[in-house]
Amino acid sequence: MFLVAEINDPCTGARLHRPPGGGIEEGESPEQAVRRELNEELGIVLKQVRSLGAIDHIWHWKGREVRERAWIFLADPADHRLSRGKTPELTEPNGERHRTLWRALDDPSGTLPPLCPSTLPDLLRPIFR
Repeated sequence: MFLVAEINDPCTGARLHRPPGGGIEEGESPEQAVRRELNEELGIVLKQVRSLGAIDHIWHWKGREVRERAWIFLADPADHRLSRGKTPELTEPNGERHRTLWRALDDPSGTLPPLCPSTLPDLLRPIFR
C-alpha cells in the first residue's frame, strides 16, 4: 500500500488519487523537494528517503493538459503516525485541503478513482512483492 491524496478537479469534478508532493524549487534536488513538500503539506518529517525513479506523464487538470515528471520516493517518517494507519490531511499552499489514504497497488473491483500517474503501480510492484 502507498499513500495518496484524493483530489477533485474543480472544472470537471473528477476525482484522482496521486502521491503527495509538489514542485521542485530552484536549486533543490528532487529529494530536498519531497522532504520540504511533505513537511509543508502534511507536517511529516522524513528520516530516510530513497528515489525509485521518475515517471514522465500527461494528465488533465482544470481543463488543461499537464505534462509532468513525477519523482517517486520510498520514505520513512520520523514519527510513527503513518505506521499506525493514520493519514494526515494534506493542506495546499492556497489553503485547499485534501484527505490522504492508503491505496493498494491494484484495484480489482475498479471502484477507486484513477491514479495519477497511471503507471505508478508498474514502478512500485517490484518493490512491494
